[in-house]
Amino acid sequence: MSVSTLALNDGSQVPWMAFGTGTALYRKDAEDAIRLAIDNGFTHLDGAQVYGNEDSMGQGIVASGKPRSKLFITTKLTALQPGATPKSALGESLKKLKVDYVDLYLVHQASNHVGKLKEVWKGMEEAQKAGLTKSIGVSNFTADHLND
Repeated sequence: MSVSTLALNDGSQVPWMAFGTGTALYRKDAEDAIRLAIDNGFTHLDGAQVYGNEDSMGQGIVASGKPRSKLFITTKLTALQPGATPKSALGESLKKLKVDYVDLYLVHQASNHVGKLKEVWKGMEEAQKAGLTKSIGVSNFTADHLND
Protein backbone atom coordinates (compact mmCIF):
# COMPACT_ATOMS: atom_id res chain seq x y z
CA MET A 1 0.00 0.00 0.00
CA SER A 2 1.46 3.35 -1.02
CA VAL A 3 0.35 6.22 1.20
CA SER A 4 0.81 9.91 0.50
CA THR A 5 2.55 12.03 3.10
CA LEU A 6 2.19 15.56 4.39
CA ALA A 7 5.11 17.76 5.39
CA LEU A 8 5.13 19.06 8.95
CA ASN A 9 6.59 22.46 9.81
CA ASP A 10 9.86 20.81 10.86
CA GLY A 11 10.19 19.02 7.51
CA SER A 12 9.17 15.57 8.74
CA GLN A 13 6.82 13.64 6.48
CA VAL A 14 3.74 12.14 8.12
CA PRO A 15 1.70 9.49 6.31
CA TRP A 16 -1.77 11.00 5.96
CA MET A 17 -3.49 7.68 6.65
CA ALA A 18 -3.03 6.05 10.04
CA PHE A 19 -4.34 3.09 11.97
CA GLY A 20 -5.80 4.46 15.21
CA THR A 21 -6.14 2.74 18.57
CA GLY A 22 -8.86 4.96 20.03
CA THR A 23 -12.65 4.51 19.76
CA ALA A 24 -13.12 0.78 18.96
CA LEU A 25 -9.90 -0.22 20.75
CA TYR A 26 -10.24 2.19 23.69
CA ARG A 27 -8.93 0.41 26.81
CA LYS A 28 -8.86 -2.88 24.88
CA ASP A 29 -6.07 -5.21 23.80
CA ALA A 30 -4.75 -3.79 20.53
CA GLU A 31 -1.98 -6.33 19.83
CA ASP A 32 -3.71 -8.36 17.12
CA ALA A 33 -5.26 -5.29 15.49
CA ILE A 34 -1.88 -3.52 15.32
CA ARG A 35 -0.12 -6.59 13.94
CA LEU A 36 -2.83 -7.07 11.30
CA ALA A 37 -2.76 -3.37 10.39
CA ILE A 38 1.01 -3.52 9.85
CA ASP A 39 0.72 -6.82 7.94
CA ASN A 40 -1.84 -5.13 5.66
CA GLY A 41 0.35 -2.15 4.83
CA PHE A 42 -0.28 0.46 7.51
CA THR A 43 2.93 2.21 8.55
CA HIS A 44 1.44 5.07 10.60
CA LEU A 45 0.15 3.94 13.99
CA ASP A 46 -1.79 6.48 16.04
CA GLY A 47 -2.16 5.97 19.77
CA ALA A 48 -2.58 7.99 22.94
CA GLN A 49 -1.89 7.63 26.63
CA VAL A 50 -5.56 8.10 27.46
CA TYR A 51 -6.59 5.17 25.22
CA GLY A 52 -5.10 2.80 27.79
CA ASN A 53 -3.65 0.37 25.27
CA GLU A 54 -0.10 1.53 24.56
CA ASP A 55 1.28 -1.67 26.09
CA SER A 56 -0.65 -3.94 23.74
CA MET A 57 0.09 -1.56 20.87
CA GLY A 58 3.78 -2.13 21.62
CA GLN A 59 3.26 -5.88 21.70
CA GLY A 60 1.64 -5.67 18.26
CA ILE A 61 4.54 -3.65 16.91
CA VAL A 62 7.03 -6.25 18.16
CA ALA A 63 4.89 -9.17 16.93
CA SER A 64 4.72 -7.66 13.44
CA GLY A 65 8.47 -8.03 12.98
CA LYS A 66 8.46 -4.77 11.02
CA PRO A 67 11.65 -2.74 11.54
CA ARG A 68 11.06 0.37 13.66
CA SER A 69 12.54 2.52 10.90
CA LYS A 70 9.67 1.50 8.59
CA LEU A 71 6.95 2.72 10.98
CA PHE A 72 5.63 6.18 11.87
CA ILE A 73 4.36 6.12 15.45
CA THR A 74 2.24 8.87 17.01
CA THR A 75 1.19 9.11 20.63
CA LYS A 76 -0.50 11.86 22.59
CA LEU A 77 0.03 13.44 25.99
CA THR A 78 -2.95 13.23 28.33
CA ALA A 79 -3.45 15.21 31.56
CA LEU A 80 -0.23 15.14 33.57
CA GLN A 81 -0.09 13.35 36.89
CA PRO A 82 1.34 15.37 39.82
CA GLY A 83 5.10 15.70 39.42
CA ALA A 84 5.10 14.40 35.85
CA THR A 85 6.34 16.30 32.81
CA PRO A 86 5.62 15.77 29.12
CA LYS A 87 9.11 14.25 28.86
CA SER A 88 8.61 11.78 31.73
CA ALA A 89 5.13 10.88 30.47
CA LEU A 90 6.60 10.14 27.04
CA GLY A 91 9.28 8.00 28.68
CA GLU A 92 6.51 5.86 30.17
CA SER A 93 4.80 5.64 26.79
CA LEU A 94 8.03 4.54 25.11
CA LYS A 95 8.41 1.69 27.61
CA LYS A 96 4.87 0.52 26.88
CA LEU A 97 5.27 0.93 23.12
CA LYS A 98 8.61 -0.91 23.26
CA VAL A 99 10.38 1.71 21.13
CA ASP A 100 13.16 4.23 21.73
CA TYR A 101 11.31 7.18 20.19
CA VAL A 102 8.04 8.20 18.56
CA ASP A 103 7.80 10.11 15.33
CA LEU A 104 5.10 12.49 16.54
CA TYR A 105 4.12 13.47 20.09
CA LEU A 106 0.99 15.58 20.43
CA VAL A 107 -0.64 17.46 23.30
CA HIS A 108 -3.97 15.62 23.13
CA GLN A 109 -6.41 18.26 24.37
CA ALA A 110 -6.03 21.84 25.50
CA SER A 111 -8.67 21.25 28.18
CA ASN A 112 -6.28 18.90 29.99
CA HIS A 113 -3.77 21.72 30.53
CA VAL A 114 -5.79 24.88 31.20
CA GLY A 115 -3.49 27.68 32.33
CA LYS A 116 -0.40 25.53 31.78
CA LEU A 117 -0.11 25.25 27.99
CA LYS A 118 3.10 27.29 27.72
CA GLU A 119 4.73 25.18 30.43
CA VAL A 120 3.50 21.98 28.80
CA TRP A 121 4.82 23.11 25.41
CA LYS A 122 8.27 23.74 26.91
CA GLY A 123 8.17 20.17 28.22
CA MET A 124 7.26 18.92 24.75
CA GLU A 125 10.28 20.76 23.36
CA GLU A 126 12.47 19.13 26.05
CA ALA A 127 11.24 15.68 25.01
CA GLN A 128 12.07 16.50 21.40
CA LYS A 129 15.54 17.82 22.25
CA ALA A 130 16.20 14.62 24.23
CA GLY A 131 15.46 12.55 21.09
CA LEU A 132 12.35 10.91 22.52
CA THR A 133 10.25 12.26 19.63
CA LYS A 134 11.11 13.58 16.20
CA SER A 135 8.20 16.01 15.96
CA ILE A 136 5.76 17.68 18.35
CA GLY A 137 2.35 19.24 17.90
CA VAL A 138 -1.21 19.54 19.18
CA SER A 139 -4.45 17.62 18.72
CA ASN A 140 -8.04 18.76 19.35
CA PHE A 141 -7.06 22.42 19.75
CA THR A 142 -8.88 25.44 18.39
CA ALA A 143 -7.19 28.59 17.09
CA ASP A 144 -8.19 30.30 20.35
CA HIS A 145 -6.27 27.71 22.37
CA LEU A 146 -3.16 28.43 20.33
CA ASN A 147 -3.51 32.18 20.79
CA ASP A 148 -3.50 31.98 24.59
